[in-house]
Formats: sequence, structure tokens, C-alpha cells
Amino acid sequence: MLLIYLPQISPRHQYIFDTIFASEFGIEYQTTTDRHLFESYTEEKINYSDNRFQDEVFIKASSLLMEDGVKEIELQVAEKNGIKILFPNNNLCDVGFDIFSAAFYMLSRYEEYLPFAPDKYGRYKAENCLAYKNNFLQIPIVDRWIEEFKKILQKKLPALTFRSSKFEAIITYDIDVAYKFKGRSFLRNAGSTIKDLLKFDLKNITQRFRTLNKKNKDPWDTYDYLCGTIADNKLQSIFFFLLGDHSTYDRNLDYRNPVVHSLINKIKTFSETGIHPSFKTSLFIEKILLEKQRLEKIAEKKITKSRQHFLKFTLPETYNALINAGITEDYSMGFPYAPGFRAGTSKPFYFYDLKNENETKLKIFPVTLMEGNFANKEYSDKVKIMKAIFTLIDEVKNVNGTFISIWHNHTVSDTDDYRVWRNIHDKMIRALL
Repeated sequence: MLLIYLPQISPRHQYIFDTIFASEFGIEYQTTTDRHLFESYTEEKINYSDNRFQDEVFIKASSLLMEDGVKEIELQVAEKNGIKILFPNNNLCDVGFDIFSAAFYMLSRYEEYLPFAPDKYGRYKAENCLAYKNNFLQIPIVDRWIEEFKKILQKKLPALTFRSSKFEAIITYDIDVAYKFKGRSFLRNAGSTIKDLLKFDLKNITQRFRTLNKKNKDPWDTYDYLCGTIADNKLQSIFFFLLGDHSTYDRNLDYRNPVVHSLINKIKTFSETGIHPSFKTSLFIEKILLEKQRLEKIAEKKITKSRQHFLKFTLPETYNALINAGITEDYSMGFPYAPGFRAGTSKPFYFYDLKNENETKLKIFPVTLMEGNFANKEYSDKVKIMKAIFTLIDEVKNVNGTFISIWHNHTVSDTDDYRVWRNIHDKMIRALL
């Protein structure tokens, strides 16, 4: 049994110790505030305090885990063994920095509770975060810290036995708009046709009429292709369905439409399903439960997985609403315009509510990338996009993490507009195998 000494124990300590020692290392541990007990303990032990006692493993503690609430912190970003670190202490301890405070800061999303300048949709921007500003957003930095910490412990505390982990991949799809033409009302198709006529978009008009006359498959009906890809490659997958009421940013087919029901029941035969809470739920969080119940009624099964539409959420309100709605897994932890590791990790972890200072039962599955991340000047061609994706896959593989990608049914369609993205999607999957 590993014994950890610290002068005082807080919920933050318990959370980060559980995350690193119990969840990641698979090590049983106990904490104590009794220095005499600690010094007389003859088995493996760690001192997490202000001062070293003897020759034990010592990690010099900062004040972060002893505090309540959130305040502005002037964080110093340093470097150790080629890896960026937070809370450095100039080699005053065996690790060289307060790994527990650093990991807690990243996983709790501490900085997102502070005032920030949002984007036009009210979201926290990648450009605001510490990782982006210091060029480590595309590195699973917390996983790297923990790997280095593990090496130190293996050397200094050889009696400890560590759980092994393995690389995993989960391919996820957001069904924002199930079909391009199919299932739409006469008025919606008529209105769209008029708009196409005004733009002289004869291609779209032809596609619409051929689809509605059942001569062609709907261009965004990619589900047979996805079913085959998932089955052939034995992939873990999740489809998230948008079932919110129609609005400016929620434009799927009506959730009562038989076409939607048929699709959901088809998907559940070969993939996990989850709710994609609408843009409106960021303003009216009580709608999360309503939309989840819609999916449960259609799919005739309990729904426990969720991802916010537009990746729009606020902490801790959105996550607490998900918990109250019976959601146990969320897949929203990623940025809309930048690939990488928003919480510094590629591994699932439990949400810590800084407002109420408690660990919750909501498990966060961090997103590595979304195809929409690459729609900017930095990724100007297919070669640069594939290089970025392969690099991210390697980063996750190197720490035996979980690679999670977001795609949309229309971006993998075999049409002139999206054929290049289908090709990228297929190459990504081959690199994961």
C-alpha cells in the first residue's frame, strides 16, 4: 500500500490522487496528515508537502490544491526534459514540478472558469487557453507528465506494481442534418429549390429531384458506407443525434419524422448512439433532458452518452445539467477550430466541479480532432491535414491513450464537394489499425 503524506487533505487532493494513482496506475494508496506515522512507515511512500523529511520521494506542494474557488493565477510555464511543465520548483523535489497541481489545473479546466472573451457563439476559444499560447495544445501534456512520473516512481519505489494501458480509438459522428433532401417537407424543399434557382445552382436542383423521385440515393446518406467501414475494421463508434427543435443553428429533420426514426433504429444495430444536445441547450439547459428522452423513446433504450452541438458548453452549468439528465459520458471536450487536447489529456477522466468543489460521476472523453478543425489557412491542403492527423495519432499512441475523432455524415459523402474528406477519413482509419 502506497502512503502519501500531506499536511491537510482537500477534495482536490482526493480527486487528483484518485485520477493518477487509482485510475491510471492501478495502485492502492492511503493518505495521512500524521508525520510520525509517515516517517515510521516502512513501505512505499510519497511526501507531498513544503519540506523533505528524510530520503523519501518528495514532491514540493504549491497552494492550488489547498484553495477553494477560482482566482487569477500567474502561471509560470517552464521546461523539463523537453516537456513543458507548470508549477516548476527548480529541482527542489524529485519530479521538478508540482505534478498534482499541474494535472489538476489542466483537467479541471480551471482557466475556463475565469472571465474570457468568447467567440461569436459564446464559446471559450482555443486562443484563450494556456496550452495554445505556449504551443502544447497538440501534445497530451498531462499524459506525458504522468508517464515521466511513472518512470521516477518505478526507479525510486520498485515495489510498486503499475497497471498497463493500451491505445484505443473511438470514431464518432454528429448527425446534425441526417439527409440533404430526403425527409424534408414539401415547403422546405420548395423553398430550397427557389433559392437554388436564384443562384443558378442547377446541380443541386437536379440532385434534389432525382433523390425525391428515388432515382438517386440522398447525397448525405452515407450510413451503409459507415456501417461497412465500422464492421470491416472492428471500430468502436458512436453516432450522436441532434433532436432539438428547429432554430437558426439546429436544422435537422423534425424528430417526429419517420425517416429519422428509421435511421436511428438502423444505426443502433451496428453502433453506440448518443444525444447531441441542441445549440439551444446552452441557453436553456433543461432542454437536455427533453431531447435525451426523445432519443430514448425512438431508440427504445437508455441513453448515457452526449456531445454538445457546436461543442458549446459552459462550466460547470452544462455538465451539471447533463448529470441531472442521467448522462454519464460526455464527448464535448475539444475545440471547434483547433485540433489537440483541450484538457491536456487523451484519456477519459471524471469531471471536477470547481464551483461546488467536488468530483462528479460524469466521465469526460476528450476529443482529439474534428474534421472542421482543418478548415483554416494553416491546413491549406490534404498533405498538411494528413500530416497533422498522423502526428496526433502518434501522440496518442505514445501514451497509450484514446484517440477520438468527430466527423459528420455529410463530410464523408462520395460527392465532388466532400470526396477529399472521405479519402482523409479512410486514411485516418487505416492509420489507427
